[in-house]
Amino acid sequence: MSNRKAVTTVILVFLALWLVVVAIWGLGVATAGIYGRGEAHKDIQSADFQIQAYQTFFNQCASIQGLEGQIDELTTALGYYQSGSREYNITVTSIAGVKGARHQAIARYNQDALKDWTEGQFRDTDLPYQIPDTNYPEGGKTRCAIN
Repeated sequence: MSNRKAVTTVILVFLALWLVVVAIWGLGVATAGIYGRGEAHKDIQSADFQIQAYQTFFNQCASIQGLEGQIDELTTALGYYQSGSREYNITVTSIAGVKGARHQAIARYNQDALKDWTEGQFRDTDLPYQIPDTNYPEGGKTRCAIN
C-alpha cells in the first residue's frame, strides 16, 4: 500500500506543478497586452528614443534640402552641355533620379510626422508638420526651420 501511496503522491505533486506552470503561463498571456503597452510606453518615452526621434526629423529635412541642392547643381551643369549630347542626357537622367529621391525623402518625413504616438510627438515645433511634395524647383525650396 505504501508503494501505491508514494506513486499517487508523486503524480499529485507533478499535477500540482503542472497546474502552477499553466496558471503562470495563463496569467502571462492574460496580461500580455497591458504589459506590452506599458513596455512600449516606457521605450517611447525614454530619453534615447526621444533624442533619436527629434534628430531624425532635422536629418530628414536637411536631406531633402541636400537633394534640392543637387538638383540645383545638376540644372546648372545642364547649361554647359549641348542638348542631345551624351553628357546632357546623363545629366537629365541624374536630375530625374535626384527628384525621385527627393519625393521619397518627403514621403518618409511626412509619414514619420503622422506617427503621433511614436516619433511624430518629438518633432520640433519649428519644423514643418508636413512638407509639400511639389515639383522642385517650381514649388520652392524646403524650409526646415521657421524663423
